[in-house]
Amino acid sequence: MNTILLTGAAGIVGSLLRPLLVERYPQLLLTDIVEITDLSANESFEQGDITDLPFVESLTRKSNAIIHLAGKVGPDFTYEEVLGANIIGTHNVFQAAKDAGIKQIINASSHHAVGFYKRGETIDHQTPPRPDSNYGLSKAFSEASASCFADKFAMNILSIRIGFVGNEVIDERRLHTWTSPCDLAQLIHLGLTKPDLGHQIVYGVSDNPNPFFDNRNATRLGYTPQDRALDHLADPDIPNHQPTNQYIGGHFASGAN
Repeated sequence: MNTILLTGAAGIVGSLLRPLLVERYPQLLLTDIVEITDLSANESFEQGDITDLPFVESLTRKSNAIIHLAGKVGPDFTYEEVLGANIIGTHNVFQAAKDAGIKQIINASSHHAVGFYKRGETIDHQTPPRPDSNYGLSKAFSEASASCFADKFAMNILSIRIGFVGNEVIDERRLHTWTSPCDLAQLIHLGLTKPDLGHQIVYGVSDNPNPFFDNRNATRLGYTPQDRALDHLADPDIPNHQPTNQYIGGHFASGAN
């Protein structure tokens, strides 16, 4: 894998991952609608919109694998707002990858694709989607698209239902969904190096107390989280806080009875 294409490289997750990825891969090709200027020696950047298929095709022709992070993230986006980057853009990435002969892709899905399940329910990689928002709906679409492209064109796509990515655990709900950047980078590397993966769904979670998800599918692929949520608390009293929402999607599922 000489060149890894990283979409959404200027976002929160992309910014946290970049320092880890540049240490592992020979060349990163970054793209975002926002300009990036702080490039490392083995990073290059092309600014553009992934809803523009010819632009995406120009990137995939220079790449050997893809980490697809780009998209709008939030509970209040309308369908029209997520339609662009999250739905059209994701399909463009898969289509351009297929046309360029790229086989290995990381699809940044989200636990919000299953956000309307209640805390305490058994949730694993075979759990059907229950999106909690238009954002969650767009991530369910990304998983369905990944499955289709993997099955139809013999591509290997790992859909990671990411929880909360950050250097610290900032509240009680995220104590059960937290992923350290290092652990997410480990999952990504597994997805980029499994030749017979097909389409698989895993959860992006570190070593968390009472995690919302059964992540044995990631373990089966070789994932072993290195970071403990309890070692990264923004407030040591967080484990004693009471839940504020019965749904795993938290405030993304607001409006439910």
